[in-house]
Amino acid sequence: MRFITAEELVNELLQSGIYDAEGRITMELNGTSVEIKENDTVGNILQEWLGQWLKDNDIYFRPPEGQSFPDFYLQESNEVGLCEMKAYCAKRTPAFDIANFDSYWKSIELNPRRLDSDYIIFAYSSNDGIIKIEKIFLKKVWEITSATKDFPLKCQRKNGQIYNIRPCSFNSKRTKVPAFSSKEEFLAALYRTVLSHTNKATETRIWLNNVIKKYKNDTGYELIINI
Repeated sequence: MRFITAEELVNELLQSGIYDAEGRITMELNGTSVEIKENDTVGNILQEWLGQWLKDNDIYFRPPEGQSFPDFYLQESNEVGLCEMKAYCAKRTPAFDIANFDSYWKSIELNPRRLDSDYIIFAYSSNDGIIKIEKIFLKKVWEITSATKDFPLKCQRKNGQIYNIRPCSFNSKRTKVPAFSSKEEFLAALYRTVLSHTNKATETRIWLNNVIKKYKNDTGYELIINI
């Protein structure tokens, strides 16, 4: 069993010729087999496929226990090697959920190293049931998020309520709103969003201070946040 980083994982996927490979999604039940041509299930199935690929290549990984994050641990420690897998149709703008907003901002107070999680992102094409991987991105959360015209952090909102953190157009060089340039910039935007979401200035500042303090205790690195 080998231990590798997310960067090494992506390199091995590329070296395996994944861009030249074609796949199909089928389901068999009670003697009847059907080929799935809808895109709704592709992301979840690619995650299952990646787990099997890691097993087949004798690469260490494990899923989380009793939680939804991360998709994979690539190390035995729960503090490092956190890896998320996302997918989107290559012809469209990325629109997957990065994380539930409330769960995310609360969780990084307990484990601020989540800020350093790796995101392996598959851009795929689907033509008449044939799945191809067109591009693989390896990103950090601040490299796939941004502000919007009206808000400090792009999120899915329904009736004014924030639900999920959503990606920016990180795959395009022509985007009008670029991704954040650092984890500090992302954290500042998250702070402003939490503040507007809770309307509790003192509690939100305590939350931010706790994140900064624990991150320094865990990593030795001091986050300098301009707010």
